[in-house]
Amino acid sequence: MTSEDAKRNQILDGAGLAFGQYGYKKTTLADIVRESGVARATVYKYFSTKEEVFQAVIEREIADILRTVRAAVEEETNTYDRLRAAVFVHSSAIKDKVNVFRLTMKAFCDVIGRTHTNAENMATEIIRLYTWILEEGVKAKEISVADVETTAWSMALAVKGTIMTTVTGQMQERLTAGMERLVEILWDGLRCREGTASDEGTN
Repeated sequence: MTSEDAKRNQILDGAGLAFGQYGYKKTTLADIVRESGVARATVYKYFSTKEEVFQAVIEREIADILRTVRAAVEEETNTYDRLRAAVFVHSSAIKDKVNVFRLTMKAFCDVIGRTHTNAENMATEIIRLYTWILEEGVKAKEISVADVETTAWSMALAVKGTIMTTVTGQMQERLTAGMERLVEILWDGLRCREGTASDEGTN
C-alpha cells in the first residue's frame, strides 16, 4: 500500500466513525476531518464533498461484504449449505453495515440512489457467486439446472427482497423463518430427483 492509499484509507476510517456516530445526514466534513486526524486540505485533496466521501466508504464496505459472503460460501462443502450461507450471510452483513452508519430507511434509499453504480456492482458480484454455487452443484450432481445464468439472476432477485426487509426492520420476527423457507424453496427447485438428469447443462 502506498502512502497515498494509506492516507485515503485513514480518511475513510475517520469518515466511517463519523457516519457511525452522527449518521449520514448530520455528519459534516468537519466531523470527518476531526475523526480522521488529518488536515482539512488533505481531505479536500481526495474528496470534494461529504457525498463523495460516503460513496467511497460504501464502495469499501461493499467490497468487505462481498469478501465476507464469499468466505462463508467457500467454507461450505455442499450446494445446500453454500446457498444457505449466501442468503443468510449476505443479509446479515448488509444489516450490520446499515446499523453501523445509523441509516434510516429514507436515508438508505437516498444513499442507494446516489450510489447506484456501487449497488449494481455488488449485484453483479452476487450473481457471479450464485453462478459459481450452481455450477459447482451441477458438477457434484447435487442439482439440475438448465440455464445457470438466468437461474443465478433469478435467485439474486428473490434474495433481494429479504435484504430490503432486513434493512427496513419490517417483520423481523418472521424474517429468519422466511429466509429459511426461501432457501428451502430454492433448493427444492434445484435439487436432483430420481430420474432427473443432473447434467442438463450450464448454459
